[in-house]
Parts: sequence; C-alpha cells; structure tokens
Amino acid sequence: MTAARTPSDIKHIPCNENIYYPQNVEEVKALVLFAKENHYLVRAVGSGHSPKPSIYGENENEIKLCLDGDLRKIDSFEINESKTSATVKVGAGCYLGLNPADRKSTWENSFNKQIDDKGFALPILGTISHQSIAGCLQTSTSGGSAKHGLADVIEEFEWVNGLGEVCRAKKGEENFNAVGVSMGLLGVITHVTFKLPPKFFVAGLETNKETKDSYLEKDEKGNYSKLNKGLFEDNEYIRLSWFPQKYADRVNEWTGYQVSPDSNVTPYHHPLESEAVALLAGAVLIIANQLATIGTELAERLLGLLIKPFVMLGDSQEYCDVWYKTLPNDDQAHFDHLISLSFSEFWYPRESIDTVMHAIEELVTTNPEAAGNFVIEIYCAKQSPFYLSPAEGHDAFRVDLCWYDHNRQGNANRYFGFFWEKLLTIPGSRLHWGKYLPHIGEKYGDFEFTPEILQKNYPKLPDFLKIREKMDPDQIFVTPDYWGLYLGIPALKKEESKNMTNITFFSTKKGSVLENNSLMRNEK
Repeated sequence: MTAARTPSDIKHIPCNENIYYPQNVEEVKALVLFAKENHYLVRAVGSGHSPKPSIYGENENEIKLCLDGDLRKIDSFEINESKTSATVKVGAGCYLGLNPADRKSTWENSFNKQIDDKGFALPILGTISHQSIAGCLQTSTSGGSAKHGLADVIEEFEWVNGLGEVCRAKKGEENFNAVGVSMGLLGVITHVTFKLPPKFFVAGLETNKETKDSYLEKDEKGNYSKLNKGLFEDNEYIRLSWFPQKYADRVNEWTGYQVSPDSNVTPYHHPLESEAVALLAGAVLIIANQLATIGTELAERLLGLLIKPFVMLGDSQEYCDVWYKTLPNDDQAHFDHLISLSFSEFWYPRESIDTVMHAIEELVTTNPEAAGNFVIEIYCAKQSPFYLSPAEGHDAFRVDLCWYDHNRQGNANRYFGFFWEKLLTIPGSRLHWGKYLPHIGEKYGDFEFTPEILQKNYPKLPDFLKIREKMDPDQIFVTPDYWGLYLGIPALKKEESKNMTNITFFSTKKGSVLENNSLMRNEK
C-alpha cells in the first residue's frame, strides 16, 4: 500500500497565492498523483476569462494550477516540403495572443506571433485572443464562421488523467472527440498538436445599419432567411452586434474573407479602441441601464438617443490586415476593465433561426429591461466532432448576451434569466460552457432550470461520461457543486469517498504572476 504523501512532495513546484505553476509534464503528474493519493480536487486555470465557478471552486481540498515554463512553449515546428502546412506541438498553457493580466505574457511569446513569423496561421479565433490554448479549446471557443473551426486543425491532444497517466489521442479517435471540449474533466491538457495552414490576411467591411436594412431584415413571410443565408452561405467570417432597444434598433455588421498576405494593409479600427471613447461609452451604459429599468416611453426614447451616436448610420470601414489582428478585433477595445462584460451564449441548429429570433423579438419588444443597454451579438459556428461542443452534430446559430458589469440596476443573473426562461425550452438549445449558465434549481419567471434541460440536448454526453469515468475514477477533476451537477456526473458512493484533509501551500517566490485578480473576471 502506498504511503500517504505530504505537501513537501510538491514543494519544488512554484506556487503563488495558492496557485501552483507546473513547469513541465512531470510536475503536472506530481500534482495529480498527490491529489489522487490524498483526496484533493485539481483544477487548471488559463487566463481566467470564464466565470470563476466554471474554473474552480472554493474548497480547501482543491489544488489550483496554471501551466507555465515548458508548457507555454512551442515544442516542435515541422513544415512540410511544399510549405502548405506546418505541424506544431505546443504547450497548452501558451497564450494565443497577449494576456495583459499575466506579467510573463508578451506578444513575442504568444502562439499567434510565433506561428505567423514562420508563415502560418489559425483559421479562426474568438473575438479576443487573451486565452490560453487549453482554455480556449476546453470551453468551445469558436469565433464567427461556419466555414472554419479550430477542430479542423487539431491533430493530437496530450493530457494527464486522474490516474496520473500521460495520455494522447489523435484526430478521429474516440478519446480525441471526448477531450476536445471537456472543461478539464478528463484531466489537465498539457500539449496540443496543430496542422496549420499558411498565413493569410482578412479583408472585409464593417458598417452600421438600421435593423430593417441589415441581415436581420425579415422576408415577406416574416422569417429570417437573409440572416440564415448571411451566416451560413454568403460570408467566410461574420459577426453582428444588434442594438435591440426600441429607439436604437440598429445593427453593426462585421464581415470578412481570406485574402493573400501580400495584400495592401488597411488596418481595422475598433469603435471602442480609444480610451476616451470607452470611458464615455461606460458612462452612457450606466445611464442607459437605469433608463432600461424604468421602462417608460420617455425613458426608452432617451435610451435610444444615448445609444445612437455610438452606431451612426453610414459609418463604415473597409479593412484588410493580418489574421491575428482582424479575427480577434475586440483585442483593440477595453473590455478587460473599462467595458468589462459578462456573457451567456445560446447555440442552436441552423434550422432553429426563425423560432429563436421570433422569441427574442417578442421578448425585447415587450420588456425594455430585457432589451437592455447594450448589444445582442449574433454569430455562427462550424459543426464540431467534439462530444460536448455546442456545435456537435450540426452547424450552429449563436446568440450571445452581454451584461455590463458596472450596471447600477439589476444583475447578470436577472438579465440573462429573461432569455433563459424564453429560449431554453426551444428544442436543441445548448449553452457556451465558458460563459454564464443558469443557476440550478432557480426559477426564471415560470421556468425552473434543471441540469436535465441541457443534458438532453447532448446526444454524446453518455459516451463522454463513460470515458470520463475511466480517465478520472476518483473524480479529482470534478467540482461537485458545479460540473458534477450540470453534467449529471454521479457522485462517488460514500464507501468510495474518504475524509478530505487540509493542504498547506508553499510559495517559492514573492509577487503574483497574475495582476488585477484576473481569475475573478466575469464573476458577477
């Protein structure tokens, strides 16, 4: 029988503010084996961009880790003879772009910069690039395209499972499809191998329109055929930011397509890239939030007058620039502090567009508080092979709700609740795992949320759970009051559980790698 280990067994691993920073795969194994033998939970954090409860809990018996050292570096870079692709193995803790909350993160050591320097690219990115590679993949980040997906360019995953074993799975294998979007529940992702295409530029147009003249224009039958075609057929990349307030009623349309990297550069400029404009927008959002909760005709008119100057009709810009600047164009804005936002995002099969949009239209026209003070973003995503991807089995239509964290009236749970009540009963409804989820057992209007509402819409969930149980039989990666409940992971029987003991964390250096408590971001 193996003797119980002590905290001194992991003292050699850097630790700051109760977060361990393993430098290599062996140190990840050491943390996992310590947790297994001493009955602790293990949760990994990247940039901390997701709501805190989805990353880790508040249990004393929990080891938190953030990949560092070799696990943020490119391990190998092999270019094929024709130079049409590159196979790249990289530590899963490497940030895609610059993470301003991490002192060690620089543009030079970002994944995007390093692969672009060698002439290659990722085909799609989310609207920001602060995330670590593992964090981005594990929570189903997908950008805005029905023609490109990150799963297309992933060749292999490497991870340490709950038994302390180093596992690998290649494209097409069952474990590959299970681990791709798994929220850290199969283990700690340590390396990802990509097969990357040559670098490219993205050219396109951003313009502001009245809703009736935009992709949200309804056809003669009152349906959203133009939106359907725009998302899934006409555009390589697309994102719509809809201001649904009665007297705003405008849409910012951003569309793009790949062009040669030898094209002339015309930089993209985000509407909120100026700090002064972002500060003004923040003040306007606070006032607009108060007006939205009043709900009178006068308040709605005033709210529209405040919003319209930020979405002036006729304002447009053509752009053409390198992929890592154009695809994550929200990197230019001040969404980490001045315009701090929380999100909840719905995913549906393409054929549900009309049902979903009619339901939202009814909600925002009858409830000014649901119309809110900011945008509803509309995207698409390419079908994914990953079992728990919200796009598993079909291309997805996506509705992203945005809550301004500095609003004075209401809260994120109440605002999102208007939509959860209205939309979660629509067949096929799924939610983005890295954004806000309904509170289990809470009522939103007449609707009470239960985990089964989400579970029934993931046909591969039983397969995922079988694999998860093999990978982590002691449930050291499962936060029981969050992922255990949302995914219906059966708790261990009492005779299988043991009393938890406290752990003493040892710090090997002073000062925090993470600034501004970034792990708390989007918690509100």
